[in-house]
Amino acid sequence: MDSTRQRRKPGRKSKGVRVQVPVRMPAEFHAEVERISKRDGIPVTDVVTRMIAESLGRPAPEYCYPRPLSAQEELPLTKAS
Repeated sequence: MDSTRQRRKPGRKSKGVRVQVPVRMPAEFHAEVERISKRDGIPVTDVVTRMIAESLGRPAPEYCYPRPLSAQEELPLTKAS
């Protein structure tokens, strides 16, 4: 096996270089951010990143937006196996 070749890791795609910033916010803000997170199906940190980008007038990274629904249809289960 070639040890110089990098293996592809399973899991989600890298979000790039990021830094951790502990933030304290009013509880009602957090509750609203969590609602947005659940609605959009993305982590709270991505919602906050999107809000920061928007407030700075910069484009938010693609991962900060909800993923479009797949156009793939679900197979009907008509018979039990």
